[in-house]
Amino acid sequence: MKCYEVCVRHNKPVIVMEPVKGGNLVNLPKEAGRVLDDLKGGSHASYAIRFAAGFDGIMMVLSGMGTMEQLEDNISYMKDFQPLDERELAAVQKVQEIFRRMNLIPCTACRYCISGCPMGIPIPEMFAAMNTQKIYQDWNSSWYYEIHTKDRAKASDCIKCGKCEEVCPQHLKIRELLEMVSDQFENRQ
Repeated sequence: MKCYEVCVRHNKPVIVMEPVKGGNLVNLPKEAGRVLDDLKGGSHASYAIRFAAGFDGIMMVLSGMGTMEQLEDNISYMKDFQPLDERELAAVQKVQEIFRRMNLIPCTACRYCISGCPMGIPIPEMFAAMNTQKIYQDWNSSWYYEIHTKDRAKASDCIKCGKCEEVCPQHLKIRELLEMVSDQFENRQ
């Protein structure tokens, strides 16, 4: 919001990237999904993109799409764009609260952190495993972690150089988060 406010103050157009946070706002936890499904008005992606596009001064919202269905969905609500109404905004706020309570890692898997990591740690995969654990508390997250660290670096291999944090567009404290991931998946008895 700080960057957005500076742009507005100086009459600069804003381009929004990752409005669905790398797909994380499409495959929602059940409780959050129910909140949006109860609106009976659109896809989960539609609420995220319309939320981002609804601010004054937004020139463009860049949404990654991998299928023709996703493209058609985006066109359906952006063709004659309507910002979120009060009911929809309230639902989005409920979803935000659900996510805040889960304390998820807001990584969008942009992978900028990977190229500079001297240890070759698959950081986005580490964070995805941790988020899966927090959302679903199931055994699959541990399996997922093991698959992504087999013959590769683990979270505990981080040498704390900070190169990953220098390029992270989300400004994540990656070194601290990798310690948390290591504690969750590597230090089990």
